[in-house]
Amino acid sequence: MNKTEIRRILQEKRQELESLLRSKVISRFTALKGTINFKTQNGAIRFFRYEKRKCKYLKKEDKKEISDLCTKHYVTRLKEAASKELEQINSCLEILDDGDGSDVNKTYGELPECIKENTSPSIFTDEGYARRWQEESFNTRWDMKNRIHETPRGDKVRSKSEWMIACLLTKAGIPYRYEAQLDLNLGFCIYPDFTVLNKRTRKEYIWEHFGKMDDPKYVKESFMPKMRDYYAAGYLPGEKLLMTFESEGHPFNITQAKQLIKQFLT
Repeated sequence: MNKTEIRRILQEKRQELESLLRSKVISRFTALKGTINFKTQNGAIRFFRYEKRKCKYLKKEDKKEISDLCTKHYVTRLKEAASKELEQINSCLEILDDGDGSDVNKTYGELPECIKENTSPSIFTDEGYARRWQEESFNTRWDMKNRIHETPRGDKVRSKSEWMIACLLTKAGIPYRYEAQLDLNLGFCIYPDFTVLNKRTRKEYIWEHFGKMDDPKYVKESFMPKMRDYYAAGYLPGEKLLMTFESEGHPFNITQAKQLIKQFLT
């Protein structure tokens, strides 16, 4: 986990705590007069309300007052804990923001090339692991003639939608392999559109784009057989398999692709 991820998590938690402290419910209960206390006598719990050195025994009929004061007791301590945690988070964020910009995941990238070539960063950092993963050789489809769309990374893909996916992955810094051979352990190999890597978790996903969902022949001869094979091999949507779709009336949705990247790959 790098500084950016840590900062994001801390900022989300800070927003949650600030929202809690601004809560009208908390304000309403902390504004109640008096405090609750209790004693155990002969195995029975007796509640007392204290205010300005005066003590009042609360009977069973005072159930609402008991409930309100017990809630005040809880939210008062909750507010104290939230304030303390918020102070700690702000201190951590100040340290991250005031640093010298150093980041363990950037260290390898800043090394001279001759040093990089003679060391193995993959066991230490996410970026090092991703670089090693990206540089590994892999088998791909022999048919290259329809790869006509060149991506920002320099490789070529078969469709404009695949080109857009490649652009989104590159922009997000997500390593990918295009049409890399995958053995499903079903007696044959396939060549998914993309094999992608979550650098933080080091988990691989298959990303398939199905581009002719309004074509019955395509659905029957391409989509359905692929889904059958993926399910048989344990590649379930959201687990190991990511998918995007389009048809003539519903073009490729960039927003949905970005959501997949954010949820599963960053």
